[in-house]
Amino acid sequence: MMMQTFKYFEKEGSTYHLKVQKGFFYTMAAIIFAIMVLNLIYATTKGATVFAVFLAVIGILGILRSTAEISFDMVDRKIYHKAFFFSAPTTYSFDDFDHFLVSKLKSLFITVGVSGILVMQKNRKTKNIFLRQCFFSAKPLQKLNDELYTIMGVPG
Repeated sequence: MMMQTFKYFEKEGSTYHLKVQKGFFYTMAAIIFAIMVLNLIYATTKGATVFAVFLAVIGILGILRSTAEISFDMVDRKIYHKAFFFSAPTTYSFDDFDHFLVSKLKSLFITVGVSGILVMQKNRKTKNIFLRQCFFSAKPLQKLNDELYTIMGVPG
């Protein structure tokens, strides 16, 4: 059997780990912090200070989001998801998998943002697990979808 390599996943033993978009989240956080600093330097109202605090919180959340983990254990047929490095992992069975959702945000007929979401059905509740974000094109998420279906052994 030929060893398969994936663009979006790293294999460690019998577990596949989704590669986190650290560059994306760090870049977004840096842009947000730059806007916050410019806002603090050039703004003179109390509202601007409140806005700067809001931007700081959003920037911190962006950095924390870069610490998220999602793993697919092939032996136990389990999915392990951590939203942040300090949060407790949530475990799902491959049987809880419902579908893969690609959500597009369009503005004036131009695709501005695309999100890949893993939709799970656990205890009769729908759980959405954010996998990946990209801009202007859904093709990378379609490739992620194909790799995910291969890893999970689900017919795509």
